[in-house]
Amino acid sequence: MPMRILSVQPDTVPALASDAFRTAGGMVEMPCGGRRSCGNCLVWLRGALEEIGPAEAALLARREPEPPPLPGFVRRLACCCRLLGPAELLLPEDADEPATAAFAGQLPSYDGGEPDTLGAAIDVGTTTITLVLFRLGTGDLLATVSELNRQTAFGADVISRINAAQGPGGPLHDCLTAQLRSMLDQALNQAGESPDSMTRMVVTGNTTMLHFLRGLDPRGIGVVPFTPASLFGEEIPAQTLFPGIPGALYLPPCVSAYIGADITCGILAARLTEGGTVLLADVGTNGEMALFADGRLRCCAVAAGPAFEGAEISMGMPALPGAVDRVWDEGSQLGFHVLPGSKPRGICGTGLMSAVRTLLERGSLDETGRLEAREDDPCLLWNDSGPPAVWLGGSGVTLTQEDIRKLQLAKAAVAAGIDTLLSEAGLSPKKVETLWLAGGFGSFLRPEDAAGSGMLPLSLAERTRAAGNLALTGAALLLFSARPRETAAATAARAEEIPLATHPVFMEQFVERMGFFAED
Repeated sequence: MPMRILSVQPDTVPALASDAFRTAGGMVEMPCGGRRSCGNCLVWLRGALEEIGPAEAALLARREPEPPPLPGFVRRLACCCRLLGPAELLLPEDADEPATAAFAGQLPSYDGGEPDTLGAAIDVGTTTITLVLFRLGTGDLLATVSELNRQTAFGADVISRINAAQGPGGPLHDCLTAQLRSMLDQALNQAGESPDSMTRMVVTGNTTMLHFLRGLDPRGIGVVPFTPASLFGEEIPAQTLFPGIPGALYLPPCVSAYIGADITCGILAARLTEGGTVLLADVGTNGEMALFADGRLRCCAVAAGPAFEGAEISMGMPALPGAVDRVWDEGSQLGFHVLPGSKPRGICGTGLMSAVRTLLERGSLDETGRLEAREDDPCLLWNDSGPPAVWLGGSGVTLTQEDIRKLQLAKAAVAAGIDTLLSEAGLSPKKVETLWLAGGFGSFLRPEDAAGSGMLPLSLAERTRAAGNLALTGAALLLFSARPRETAAATAARAEEIPLATHPVFMEQFVERMGFFAED
């Protein structure tokens, strides 16, 4: 992979590497928000560096040794290493594009008077951002751009980022608006068009992401009683956020602090409220769910955490080239599939879920989530202290007991959320006609892996469908016509949020669903 060198001279020393390079424009992913708990902010550095301390050494020891890409560079952790003077950071020349669900949807007729102009729909996910550019009069898709959200330099989850924001505007707002403008420029270049051709934009995302975009203070979302500064559903001049971009920018309505515009758009795109008993689960760093039954729309949100996106996993990574995304049993070892474009580099969320299901079936993992310490198990690697690690064939990728525990918490939260919605509606899983799995992780998750590990009810697996990026599809619907905007507003207004923090069913089922076993 082509690399470039970013040089920095810290204003004061010692300076934390993550802070120094962020100031210089080198965004380093820090999934745990700099808490020194995940060890995933690996960087190649050269220059005046502080010696490695015990905490950093312990985290680095989890990784297989690698030769430096260029002479003199050493592998360090950006959250631990301090610069004592001038230093250099190796960065990829071109960022890998994450695997994202393709846009698919029937677009309404354009209701404007300038058919030759362009419009952009954008889904700002906590982990991934996707932009699609259309010619409004014809509905032709001109360009698609997808990137990892650069705010991961401040943490993988929304709470880490809210804590980093410390008020309105600031670096998280600047980071997001700069990235969206860069992505829009890329899309326009792909299409051979100029910014002057733009007349409409729609940007969707969870409530926190829209606060960052608008430069609003997000801190009310992070503390009880979870009060957002806005629930949006507004149109503003695009140049308010993107100077030089003409036309209007629409931000869809949110339901609450944790039921965002992304789920409103997903409900719209899935036509969830048009009849039947249908469940929608948008599963990623945040787990948002909606159930339509007996004419009522019930929603809830769970803090799934970043494990589904590969963050805070010892060798975890997003769904980029080189990520193990599927695992199976080959008897003497575990087989695996790697997203093409690179040698195996780590494991993404779907690979982690697939690995757990496979380990359960072969008896290497028990129902409590404990690795079975059998010395004759060829899938296990042994060390002098602590539990064994799982070895994924010849990939060089390993999973630890702690990795499995983190997945356990995430999948239990989603399963308990589904249980709570069904309980509120007085329904069993067998009464649900269709379960739509949406979002980057959800769209690529195999239902049999989710059901086999206990995240989804067994009886629902055969009626589970990958929905793709419903948030993006809904945003595109809102781009072309005012009528879907009226529907979105009515949807957000009628949605009943089921608070889970003290809900007795959720609390009981969260504990119950911690186990790795398939059930209804």
